[in-house]
Amino acid sequence: MRLASRTAERLLVGILYLMGGMASCAVFAIVMPTSWMAAVNDWLGLGPFHRSPLVEYLTRSLSALYALLGAFTLYLARNARRHLALIVVVGRLTIALGLALTAIDFAVGMPAHWSWTEGPPTVLIGWAFIFLARRAGESRPTPGA
Repeated sequence: MRLASRTAERLLVGILYLMGGMASCAVFAIVMPTSWMAAVNDWLGLGPFHRSPLVEYLTRSLSALYALLGAFTLYLARNARRHLALIVVVGRLTIALGLALTAIDFAVGMPAHWSWTEGPPTVLIGWAFIFLARRAGESRPTPGA
């Protein structure tokens, strides 16, 4: 059974809005007090939180990058049909990101639940972007033709 073009477009827009909204929430971590970061670190059981300029820089700049990516994804969602080719490229990059995140998570010793719920779902989301963008771009019959 083939996924109809219009249905694929609606699903794609929904996923883009969901992912864009979630990533945009990272804007709060840019200004989050360091004590909150330490508390989250402790709650996750990741060992001692090392306070240093580099840790502050990396956590805040990564949050800023996620927020920027979220805003970009929300922009794509506003007119997905117009940006289908770009969404396919973003999907490919998202798959690459998911594979890299998985490798990094396991290499640095993140908890297994973290590793399995970050990288692999990111790969699936990238695949969904590609699959749905291609289906949404399939030509639809012209009325009256």
